[in-house]
Formats: sequence, structure tokens, C-alpha cells
Amino acid sequence: MKKTIFVFAVIAWVSTSGIALAQNTTNNMFKKYGSGDGFTVVSINKDLFTLLLEIGQETDAQEISEVQEVIKGLETIKILMYDANKGTDPSFLPKFKEELDAMKLNEYSELMMVREQDDIVRFMIRKDGEIINELLLLISQPDEAGFVSITGNINIKSIAKISRTMNIQGLENLEKINQKEE
Repeated sequence: MKKTIFVFAVIAWVSTSGIALAQNTTNNMFKKYGSGDGFTVVSINKDLFTLLLEIGQETDAQEISEVQEVIKGLETIKILMYDANKGTDPSFLPKFKEELDAMKLNEYSELMMVREQDDIVRFMIRKDGEIINELLLLISQPDEAGFVSITGNINIKSIAKISRTMNIQGLENLEKINQKEE
């Protein structure tokens, strides 16, 4: 009996450690650079989503109901963007881009990459079975770089809808994923 419990404990630890490592990748970058010069940092957690759900219940608008459906499954949205025009070290942007490229993303699958001239957005997902646990957008532009990390139970089509409402940079490209699926 003790051996069976031990085996289940080890299996549970191994299966959750991959998820924790994947989340730690973005969380570590967020913690490391979150207070640096030139960085824009946004962190939205489930409590705000819950408040939005409560506020939305007071209105009948269809847009609110779509947003409610999306945010029910969300845990966090974290945005970390570095703007070279606001930073104090002109040589920092290339170093930061290299660090973003070197992030350990072996738990992620790349959905697509969008390149328009010098702007590159990579769409990565982390899945548990058929459920998308994290949508990660890696953004590289001539004067900016960073990421948007959305965690929870994620529906890509729903996130595309909410991106229009919230006007989150980079998420407008999710429409291109929906066009490819159709």
C-alpha cells in the first residue's frame, strides 16, 4: 500500500513539474525584469476576471457575454514588454531579445510565426492533452521585445474575440490562426 501511494505521488509530482517548469520560464523573466527601466509590465489575475464576470451580469450586451465565457477559464494574463526608447541602456534590447530566444520552451508547441518586415510574433501553446494551458506570444520588433502569457483553460477563438475588446498588442494576429483553421 505504501509503495502504491509512493508511486502515485511520484507520478503526480513528475506530471506537474513539467507544468511548473513551463510557467516558471515566463514567471522568472517577469520577476527578473518587471521593475527594470524601459519595461511595461501588466499582470491580471483571476480575481479581476471574477470581478468582470460580476459586473457583466448587470448588463445584457452580447459582447459582455462573450467576454464572460472567455474569462471563466482564465487564470492570468502577464505582459512584459521592453521599449528601447524608454530604457537607459541602448545595448540592452539585443541582449534581451537573445534571452527571450533562449527561453526554455520545450514544453511548448509553435502554432505559427508572423513576420512583417522586422516585426516577428511567435505563437506558442502549452497543452495538457487537448486542453491549452498557456498561450505565449513572443514579440520582437526593432525597438521593442517581450511576451504575453495567458494561462488557464484557453480557447483560441475566444481569446481572439477578447483581444479586440482589450486591445492587447500582438493578439490581433490570433485572427490569422482562426483563418487558417477555416
